[in-house]
Amino acid sequence: MDWTRTAAFYNSQLPLERAALVAAVALAEPHRDDVLLDVGTGTGGLLRELARRRDQPRNVIGVDISAAMLAKAHTLPNGWALETADARRLPFAEGTFSVVTAAYLLHVVDAAARRQIIRECHRVLRTGGRLVTVTPAWPRTWVARALYSPLAAAAGSSVGPPAGFRPLDPSSELEEATFRIAATRYVGRGYPSLCVLATR
Repeated sequence: MDWTRTAAFYNSQLPLERAALVAAVALAEPHRDDVLLDVGTGTGGLLRELARRRDQPRNVIGVDISAAMLAKAHTLPNGWALETADARRLPFAEGTFSVVTAAYLLHVVDAAARRQIIRECHRVLRTGGRLVTVTPAWPRTWVARALYSPLAAAAGSSVGPPAGFRPLDPSSELEEATFRIAATRYVGRGYPSLCVLATR
């Protein structure tokens, strides 16, 4: 997956992600003492929403496989960091984080990579830790679904940027990895999206 070209314009479409990212941060319920990992952080869209919170965590790391995407991230609060890393092989010890987020990541990889990423999220989470995922979802109205269908069909079985509009509910795969689904939230503003909160 080469995200170099996508990095050049990715920030311009962040307003369409924002409603779902805000919902994801609310589901995570972060507090000052949390240690949070944002997997597949891209240009740091979720981190920007997290930074707007008064009770933002002091310790936050965003990782992405694309250095080009990370280079487009905005300045982060003191104590936060960005690292280049493969979500399938996270460079952190077991139980390092109390919160892990993965926004607009799981749908752009194939099923095998998705299982690896979910297992890694489980591994680096503490017992009782919280995982929040954000993925595209089918719109709720039939008119919107009809308009969205060509985009979903074009995404098909692609990976990387071409898969950006593929709807995905990861709940069953999270449960297979022994996560417990605690809440789901559909967001219809911007990109129709599904936010899932799971606990380890």
